[in-house]
Amino acid sequence: MSSSKYPFEGEGKSQPSSPAAEVTPPANDAEHSDRDPDGSVRRLRRRIREKLRAQGRPAPDSPPPPPTLAYSHPLARELLDAGGEVIYEKISCWIVKHACGTRVTKFHLRGIRPAEVEAMRFVSEHTTIPVPRVYDVGEQHLTMEFIEGETLKEAWENTLSVEDRALVVRQLRDYVNQLRAIKSPDGVICSFGGRPAVDSRFFYLEGGPFADEAAYNDFLVSDLVGHSSVRDMIRSQMREDHEIVLTHGDLHAINILARPGVGVVAIIDWELAGFYPEYLDLVRPFRPADWTCGYYKELLNIFPQRYDAEWVVEMVLHQWSHH
Repeated sequence: MSSSKYPFEGEGKSQPSSPAAEVTPPANDAEHSDRDPDGSVRRLRRRIREKLRAQGRPAPDSPPPPPTLAYSHPLARELLDAGGEVIYEKISCWIVKHACGTRVTKFHLRGIRPAEVEAMRFVSEHTTIPVPRVYDVGEQHLTMEFIEGETLKEAWENTLSVEDRALVVRQLRDYVNQLRAIKSPDGVICSFGGRPAVDSRFFYLEGGPFADEAAYNDFLVSDLVGHSSVRDMIRSQMREDHEIVLTHGDLHAINILARPGVGVVAIIDWELAGFYPEYLDLVRPFRPADWTCGYYKELLNIFPQRYDAEWVVEMVLHQWSHH
């Protein structure tokens, strides 16, 4: 950077060594736009402000911090003001435990997917898989039963004994078999309730419903980068004769709750549930797998068969995908 674009007050001059004066950005970036045609100085000032805030130091022209995500929804504010607490928060989703201790409300700025609610109710009625009871649903919130337990990510190495882990594997094997026993009507591939199928590699990509696996496979390769020959090679390795079964869609360790002596107490987050090829619930948790958690090492013992070729294709799709 040339001296004419020095980012501090008193450009081109040496700066005092005191911390307070060391990094004092100008009050108004716009005033200096004529000397910063490419925006590089403004970007540098922004990075300085972020560094100052991270260190707890004052940045005079920094905007006030935004309100926490949990307070961005009126119902969430009401629950928190009544003594509730945030027990999960990530990007655009958060969960508030009610003051009564028996209910939680999940909030999602992107909206609650109807497929999640309908799948939870269906699974609760037609299987023995433990699922939280649904109490209330809105456009951006879902209130359900609070079930005491730790995620397998937390519990596997810390609170579950060897016997507990073996019990969890047996229970999950049974639950997976119950899901796989529920076939898609007419072989249609879709989210629960006949809605568009969802491919969730980095972001959600929706398409369909699809009448068969061939059409679904065409959808999976439709947004790959690179030359068409790459897409054709990947597509040629994709089978079209899997059974289409009820699928959770995201059986990662954070979506399975357990307790010592009891085993699995709930499977949560049915947002991606639907009818998909039989391999999906096995290969998706491997993308990416957290090998520090022993649950992932047991996945092949939970499912009735391996899907090695399907896993390889899934990894390649993930690597070459736009989304």
